[in-house]
Amino acid sequence: MNYHDRHECKFVISESTATRLLRRVAPFVAPDPHAARSPDHSYTIASLYLDDDFHTLYRETLGGLPYRYKLRVRSYDDAPGTPIFLEVKRRHDRVVQKLRCPIDRRHLPALLLGEIDDLPELSAQKRTGLREFLRLQQLRQAKPQLIVRYDRQAYVGRDDDEIRVTFDRRLAALPMHTPVVRLHDERYETLKQGGVVLELKFTDRCPPWMLEAVRACELRRTSFSKYCTSVDGLQELGIVDA
Repeated sequence: MNYHDRHECKFVISESTATRLLRRVAPFVAPDPHAARSPDHSYTIASLYLDDDFHTLYRETLGGLPYRYKLRVRSYDDAPGTPIFLEVKRRHDRVVQKLRCPIDRRHLPALLLGEIDDLPELSAQKRTGLREFLRLQQLRQAKPQLIVRYDRQAYVGRDDDEIRVTFDRRLAALPMHTPVVRLHDERYETLKQGGVVLELKFTDRCPPWMLEAVRACELRRTSFSKYCTSVDGLQELGIVDA
């Protein structure tokens, strides 16, 4: 199975701490190529999360199960013809495994309804990823539940682009029970996230400069799920049922 393994460390920090940390890591990172043209090196992400009628995947994440996964469909652009990405994000204790398959957004309804189960135009590797996503989706009887949207300020390691430093802001969510994922919709609800969500990602060993920045800024690692935070936030607003 074509999962990509990596370590992810999350922190919820203030804007002033985000500024301090970015200054410390600046010599070792460069803007993510997808954000390099943006003045603040950021881009917007929208993810359609799938879950069953009992919100089992939400509850497993909320309960901190060491072995769990999420099913989502990610988009970076609403323009016709731009791809969307089917993603499985597994957590095996402290290791995160991610599988990703790009598809034409026109195929999403038929795939999620089980009307088609293959896309011959994909490479063999991508088709394996597609089958794994659909297997888990059908196993859980997972359906669209909501879209999570946020802005990501993103950097990659100068010597290793598998190293990533990201700052996520402006979390918003929209209930969505149809196979649609879009960035722009006036019905999005802005949610509280308690600060900037910092994610430090690496595949093998944490680089020394990253460790030094964590110590210098006195960061404390925490768990933070955008999916769970969005479900909870929409429940508090009375928009979705508990």
